[in-house]
Amino acid sequence: MHLIGASRRRSPLPLAAAAGLALALTACGGGDPGAAAAAESSAADTTVGTAFGDVAVPAEPTRVVTLAESALDVALAVGVEPVGTVASRGGDKPPAYLGDDAAAIPVVATVAEPNLEAIVEAAPDLILAASGLEKAQYESLAAIAPTVVPEAPDRGDWQAPLHTYAEALGADDELSGRLDAVEERAAALAEEGSLDGTVAVVRWMATGPVLMNSTHMPGSLLAAVGATPMQAAVDLGSKPHSDPLSLENLGEVDADRLFLAAFGVDGAAALDAAESQPAFARLGAVQSGAVSVVDGGVWSSASGPIAAEQVMDDIEAAAG
Repeated sequence: MHLIGASRRRSPLPLAAAAGLALALTACGGGDPGAAAAAESSAADTTVGTAFGDVAVPAEPTRVVTLAESALDVALAVGVEPVGTVASRGGDKPPAYLGDDAAAIPVVATVAEPNLEAIVEAAPDLILAASGLEKAQYESLAAIAPTVVPEAPDRGDWQAPLHTYAEALGADDELSGRLDAVEERAAALAEEGSLDGTVAVVRWMATGPVLMNSTHMPGSLLAAVGATPMQAAVDLGSKPHSDPLSLENLGEVDADRLFLAAFGVDGAAALDAAESQPAFARLGAVQSGAVSVVDGGVWSSASGPIAAEQVMDDIEAAAG
């Protein structure tokens, strides 16, 4: 794998410098791949509504860079292999839950910062970026290739940005099919009524466990199967999760059922240590055997269709 900053051993260019590099390469013409990608983009015949207005994109993009985990998830789900992507949160490789399909894709960004020089070298004809991207970063990326940034979704509407990405890829019908299948699985489980009662999704980190917001994708799917989120998770508002809890305060996540997302090696080790603590053992879900340890990369930060399918796998396994 071509890991920017690891195998290249150099820092990303500043935004202004990289944007200038992009414009310079585009102007060169000839055999330069960046100029070729820009020329292809000029023939765009599809318009997508984004956070920065309508953006013209190629009808059939062939060199896509995904700068959000959910964008990578969508691309792979509809059969598009990006030429560059983002590293997982806290890692230097694509999200592990996407397996071999993602492992060989060059990393050209972290969650916090794109490496614009590497993106120029990838010669994209379409860039899919994350909601909330700053305007300065958007302008630098848009100088390289048409850049699609979904509008910030309404609270709980985790699917809206996914449709923006799929529309840019000309594959919204394919995405809708996969998401509809997830909803059908949730509806079938809701009819069984096997997951009645309160539920909490807790991400376990070295600094302590945090309660995840009930409006995130896993929480939304749990509500769809009939589970009731803890009020504390509902009350988080726009916060993605609570502040870290001490072991003494674990009672705040004492739901009928727990999904524990261990995030990284440190998180898994912290969870192992917690399981030996009396405060953990006293939780109702622990005493009744209603605890599921799940992938933190999927349950605490992912929101694409492939991630949703894996969350449903875990929910169905918990329902027994």
